[in-house]
Amino acid sequence: MGLLTLVLAPLVLLAAPGSASAASWQCLGNSDGSQADIAGNWSTPDKTRSLTTQQANNTWQDWTWRGPTFQCPWNVPSCSYAWQQSKTTGWKWSVGLSVKVPGALSKAVSELAALTPSYERNGSTTTSYTFTTNLKPGQFAQPIQVVERRWTKGNYQGIYHSTGKRCASSPSSPNTAAWKYTWSPNERWGSWTTNLKVSDYGTYHVW
Repeated sequence: MGLLTLVLAPLVLLAAPGSASAASWQCLGNSDGSQADIAGNWSTPDKTRSLTTQQANNTWQDWTWRGPTFQCPWNVPSCSYAWQQSKTTGWKWSVGLSVKVPGALSKAVSELAALTPSYERNGSTTTSYTFTTNLKPGQFAQPIQVVERRWTKGNYQGIYHSTGKRCASSPSSPNTAAWKYTWSPNERWGSWTTNLKVSDYGTYHVW
């Protein structure tokens, strides 16, 4: 089954309410009326999970804030420096969440972004710079706030497969085409990659 790369779009995948039967099928509907396979989301009885399968050994840093620079005088043996203030920095990064899914899956998969570990999240870092750093004569020090991230890869587990048979749609959406779907809870499919936040902290940049 081929893979296609999707640009994440506004929420358009909907699961029409339906009742499960003894045959373990669900009456679900795609917003476009197709009988494409469906990833389990907030509106379906079962939910697709995101699994991490690989990650880089090394991390790298995004500096979200740089404070004022201090220089240790040249005419002293050494010096210590503490900025002695508190700083809160809000951050939001978008660093390449990529999702690939089987061609038989519904093309409307914006819900996958919500369940995929993504570095594209709002956050904030608060640091009280009461700790000190020791400097040699002539060295510079600058308080900084850092978000550390790691390249991470994974796939999805759990998918609804269409049986190709029609079923009664929801009374609230009588004109929506609905189909019988069976849930495959252990099936792994697709892939995602992202630069995942590992930690955030404050420190000094010394040079």
